[in-house]
Amino acid sequence: MEGAVSLPPDNRKCYKCGEGGHFIRDCAEYWKAKVLGRTFVPSVQATAPGRTGRPAMTGNMDSLSRRSRSAESGGDRSSTIHDTNALMREYLLQMAEERKLRIEREAEEERRRLEEGAKRNRENRRILRQEERIRLEEERDARLLCIVHSEMRKDREEERERYEKKGKGAIRSSTSSEAVHDEKERLRRLIASRTIGTADEAEDEELLTLRMLAIKLGQAEKRKRGPEVPVGNSPPMVTPEKKPATKLSEELRARIEQLRGEKSGDVGTTSTPTKIDLSLKHIAASCGPGGKERYEQECLDFYDALTIEQLKEACRREKVAYGNKELAIKRPITRRIAVAYDPSVIPLQGTPRMNTRGTKEVAIKGDQEEVKADPSLSETSFSDEESE
Repeated sequence: MEGAVSLPPDNRKCYKCGEGGHFIRDCAEYWKAKVLGRTFVPSVQATAPGRTGRPAMTGNMDSLSRRSRSAESGGDRSSTIHDTNALMREYLLQMAEERKLRIEREAEEERRRLEEGAKRNRENRRILRQEERIRLEEERDARLLCIVHSEMRKDREEERERYEKKGKGAIRSSTSSEAVHDEKERLRRLIASRTIGTADEAEDEELLTLRMLAIKLGQAEKRKRGPEVPVGNSPPMVTPEKKPATKLSEELRARIEQLRGEKSGDVGTTSTPTKIDLSLKHIAASCGPGGKERYEQECLDFYDALTIEQLKEACRREKVAYGNKELAIKRPITRRIAVAYDPSVIPLQGTPRMNTRGTKEVAIKGDQEEVKADPSLSETSFSDEESE
């Protein structure tokens, strides 16, 4: 055969890399096939022409045969060594890359395992804290219940001792009293359990009703009397609903106007003006020097001495808003000064040829009308205006 595929015999290794299964001439192809994951196929080895029985080539073949065997073998060996070094370098780089990836993967797994462990520890600590908080809350609720029961027991003992000291003796027990006592105890326990619970628990109507009933029963037991009921001409126990304001009839309006006319025409009536009218009657405005300041000071002293109710009444008479006490004093004074010192009311100063009387006193028209009017009628008119 001209060429044959040959493998090294058993226990023979490559002189270059020390691996078996290939000769030194196939070392590069062997490592390349191994890196690429292919099956290694040895190269074909040419046989000598003498062995095949063919005649040797002459002529040009002589010049080719002159080449040095050592040179050819040296060139092939250097190229083979270079390729083998490159393949080995690639193989080592690949192994280093795989090792690096393996180390990173192991580090990532270790980090993930540590994070999971820390997370489990945090969760366990949270559960322990929650259990501790629940235990403390249960202990606190138990203590509060004990305190409530002790207070209730103490109240019952004090009440029993108080009645024994008064000489009333023991309270007679009957079927109705026992039922009421049991109902009160049940309501007290229910109220205590509901009240000591969480703050964000919504209170429904049933709880409010039971609480009010328990309070009323407790008060009735302390007072030793029955439930409150309306008696005689006592005021209503429940505030009546606000009714719409009704307008005055024509006959009633005519009667009011008639009474006003009669009272204003009759000066010598027995009706007396109110204290406010009597006090304002003696405060007069003066046109002389310092008269306005004196009038303002007298009004200030008068309004400052009034009570809150009288001040409100004065504000209603002057038709100004009440606000607070300072404004209620300031606004009527400003209004009265504006009315008293109106330029259309104050007379002009006299000429030198005219005889003057010094200071002239000017009475306030509003005060005169209020003094003449009956205070009872004025109050009636104000109430009528408010109802309208």
